[in-house]
Order: sequence, then C-alpha cells, then structure tokens
Amino acid sequence: MLQLLKDLRHYHHALVTLFSVNVKTTVASARLGWVWWFLDPLIMMAIYYFIIRVVFQRGGENYHLFVLCGIVAWQFFARSLSAAVTAISKNRGIIRQTSTPMGLLIAVPCAVQLFFASVGMLIVMCWSYVTLGVQSLAVMPLLLLVFFIAYAVSLFVAVTQVFFADTAKLVAYGIRAGFFLSPVLYPTSRVLDADNIPAFAKLLFELNPIGWIIEAFRRVILDGGMFDWLQYGVQLALALLLVQAGLLYLRLCSNRIVKML
Repeated sequence: MLQLLKDLRHYHHALVTLFSVNVKTTVASARLGWVWWFLDPLIMMAIYYFIIRVVFQRGGENYHLFVLCGIVAWQFFARSLSAAVTAISKNRGIIRQTSTPMGLLIAVPCAVQLFFASVGMLIVMCWSYVTLGVQSLAVMPLLLLVFFIAYAVSLFVAVTQVFFADTAKLVAYGIRAGFFLSPVLYPTSRVLDADNIPAFAKLLFELNPIGWIIEAFRRVILDGGMFDWLQYGVQLALALLLVQAGLLYLRLCSNRIVKML
C-alpha cells in the first residue's frame, strides 16, 4: 500500500493524463457523448420502474428514486470491473515502453467510474432535494469505499485475465448475477425477512459489501439519515486489506506478466 502511494506521487502526471484520456474515450464511445452518461441510468430506472411498479404493482412510493440510487451505485462497481479486467492486457504497449506501474493502470478505470458515479449521485440528490442536508456529504466516503472495493477486485481479475483470457467473460456473468443478488431493485429487508430463504443464503447476502453500501446511499440521500460509521469503518478496513492482498498478488505475478505480454 505504501508503494502504491509512492507511485501515485511519482507518476501523478501520467495518472492525470491517463484519466483524462479514459474519460474522453469513454464519452466518445457513444454518439450522444456526455448526454448518454446522464440518460443511461435514467433509462434503466424507467425500465425497472415500469416492470416492478406498473406491471407488478410493487415498489411503493418514490420507487423511481429508490431504484435509481441502487443502479448508480451498482454501475459504479460493475463498470469499474468491466473496464479494469483488461487494464493490463490492453495496455501492453505502455507496460513495455514505460515504467508506469501496472497497479496504477488498473486504478484508472476505477477512478473514471468514480467520476461518473459522483455525477450520477449528484443527479439523485438534486431529484431528492427535499432530504438534502449536512448528512448528504456522507455520500463522498461511501463513493470512496466503492472505489476501494472495485479496485481491490479489479487487481485480482486484471492479473488473472493475463493468464486466463476468459476471465473477462466470467466477470461479465458475475456482474449480471450480482445485479440481481444485490438490493438494487428491492430493499434488503425483502430477503432477510423472507421465510423461504435459507439462513446460510441470508448470511451470504449480508456479507455482500455492495449491498450494505447501496442501503447506506439510500439512507443518506432518500431518507435524510445516516449510516452506521462503525460498520463503515469495518467495511473500509476490509476493503483496504483486500487492496493490499491484490497488490501483493500483482507483485508476485509481475515478472510472469511482463514475459507473457
């Protein structure tokens, strides 16, 4: 972790350049440009609102904001993984020709999605302006927590992708499953209070850190409340430990990665 901080300080100019290029490339990949990044979560919200609220008559009041908050949080994590899984294999030219650390190359897609998620959460907060207050600032540490979790997982999948080319496909399937297994479209209580779901399945559901984060976002933005800071501290500590483990995995495999590239 200390080495990563040193690399951030030493290569900050390269990191800013890569961040800027990635943002421009991400925006330029869609004809609508910046507009698409505002429309995409709103379109997803409208689809699920129609299915859940209109067709099945579920969801309750302000379900559109409920689901939009979950979608923005989930897309931050999911898009970070989708982009970072090939961060090493697609940047073989940079790795061969420069001394830019691979850990920073993996961090760039996560940082880009942090930027877009911040914009998305700002939209949700403006839409739910009635509950705006000092507690709304707590959105920032929650976004930072998602960044660390996404970066930690990205370290593992990006390294594994070099040795096993189908990793990206497996990640895509995992993201699809994770969307429905996380409380994006429904509250956590729907799972925990269900009698037909086994206790071990409920335990696994509760261990999903993204699920807790999504509920924390809703508590702050939609309810005007505050999440448990002690639990946040535990989640952050575990995320940082996972980042350290991912960096160690990258370091152990770095020589083999360079040879394979």
